[in-house]
Amino acid sequence: MYIPEEKISEILTASDIVDVISESVILKKSGMNFFGLCPFHSEKTPSFSVNAGKQIFHCFGCSAGGNAFSFIMKYHGITFPEAVKMLARKYQIIIETQSIDPSMRRTLHLKEGLFRLNKMVMEYYSDSLETSKTADSARDYLKKRELTDQIIGQFKLGFSQDSWESVVTVIKKNKTSRAVALQSGLVLERKQKTGFYDRFRNRVMFPIFDINMQVAGFGGRVMDDSMPKYMNSPETPVYNKSRILYGLHAAKQFCRQKGFVYIVEGYFDFLALFQHGIKNTVASLGTALTKNHVRILKGYAKKMILVFDSDAAGISAAKRSIKVFLKEGVDTRILVLPKDNDPDSYVMKYGQNAFNELAKNAGTVMQFLLQVAIETHGMSVEGRINILNDMKQPLTLIDDSAVRSLYVKELSETLQIDEKAVLEKVKEQYLTQHTKKTSLIEKTKDENKLESDRREEQVLSMMLNYPQILPRIKQSGVIEYFYSEKLKHLAKKIMSIDTDKEAFMTKIMAGMETNEDRELIASFAINDFFLEDDIEVKALSMMNRIIKVRKKQENTLTNKIISAKKGSNSEIMDLLKQKQAEIQQLHNR
Repeated sequence: MYIPEEKISEILTASDIVDVISESVILKKSGMNFFGLCPFHSEKTPSFSVNAGKQIFHCFGCSAGGNAFSFIMKYHGITFPEAVKMLARKYQIIIETQSIDPSMRRTLHLKEGLFRLNKMVMEYYSDSLETSKTADSARDYLKKRELTDQIIGQFKLGFSQDSWESVVTVIKKNKTSRAVALQSGLVLERKQKTGFYDRFRNRVMFPIFDINMQVAGFGGRVMDDSMPKYMNSPETPVYNKSRILYGLHAAKQFCRQKGFVYIVEGYFDFLALFQHGIKNTVASLGTALTKNHVRILKGYAKKMILVFDSDAAGISAAKRSIKVFLKEGVDTRILVLPKDNDPDSYVMKYGQNAFNELAKNAGTVMQFLLQVAIETHGMSVEGRINILNDMKQPLTLIDDSAVRSLYVKELSETLQIDEKAVLEKVKEQYLTQHTKKTSLIEKTKDENKLESDRREEQVLSMMLNYPQILPRIKQSGVIEYFYSEKLKHLAKKIMSIDTDKEAFMTKIMAGMETNEDRELIASFAINDFFLEDDIEVKALSMMNRIIKVRKKQENTLTNKIISAKKGSNSEIMDLLKQKQAEIQQLHNR
């Protein structure tokens, strides 16, 4: 999609990057910038910075950066045109596109078609539950589960008819295309390819909303003992299971208010807690929790409480999830409910206050794992050895050495094993896990040993933060002396922008061709190395130094090559290769 540059600038000018990012990341003001936990990598100490004046963000930990469009693209995993449209909708700006690439047009039309179809089918399911005579069993079932009409209406619960072609008929009636129908996952193609049939039949239906309140997919539950008990939509262009959590669209504001979030497994668990006033809750829909789920939740809550059944399946689900939370450095607690209870039945029976009291005693991840290991192996000599073997791997996932040390001490006291012996086991496990990773890191460091001249980066920082010096930089010709072709390209891009102070940074970001370029620009813009009162002197000194060093290096190699001509041909070739290799390395940066 081609969107006019002036329209892109209009959207960026109207938007506030702090407002945009605050919807997904908890930000706190510190000096000139806002800081929060980066949603793109695991961290405990905020390194994610947002500058309101320059309308950019930059993470000092993983180097993600850019403008509001860049954030929306990376956070939601969408294309640039989709990000522009999302931001335009937020600020009520109408986009009139001039032309659309055929491939992009097909992708956008497909996604829009899927959202339209999902919304239409959601209304159909909801109407069926409310008015259809054949939905008596579904209404009775929901009544038995003690869900109120208010909750049923708020989350648009519905009923799929016990029919092979109910949704097929709806799709045909609304003339939905074959491609959209198939990719929605709502219908399946018959083996003989003579038509379609409904995926969901005779089930209570749960629309699954994304964070933008659009219907991304569906879940369905049978009302008897049929299998499978639950069925969810397959992955589609608008439904990504690794990124969507049930109920987050309704719970996000409550998660921020409370500062923590309950994570349950199923639809009814979520709905029962929400109905009883425990609204800072999301559900994983029976799928494994991913790092994307955790990073998204970090934007709304600092602490997470995993709520599981006390049966073997619940314990197993908790253990599977823990690794992700430990690696992401999140304050995580495990709440295992009393025997024969799940979140749904417990809160329905005992109420909100009892659940909240129980949650206050939720143990840490290590306390939970240790208790499970003790119950599994016992405290015999052999059992304690097995417990230590179970515990050493999760202990290596704790990045904070002080916290890890405390858990090692606690474990040694519980098992009555010398603390040094426990620590040795943990170290062995750590070395086993990290030897290969470390060697790869070192190899990468060696390959990237030759970095861009720091002075060139500082010149770019000057250009972005003090556009008044651009004429001086242009006059000096220093950009032509840059070793890094990447930085030279960016510098020339900056030089081509009008230095209108109000829109200077916005225009630069809009003019960047790749996300990598936007990240670099953001990192240089947010790192202001200089004071404005001495910028002219600093700029002159920096430019002179770059030119002088470059000329000296080139003259040195040239002189060596000239001298080598008097010697052997092999020496000449070696020097030529040396220069060629240096230039190649510098230009590839």
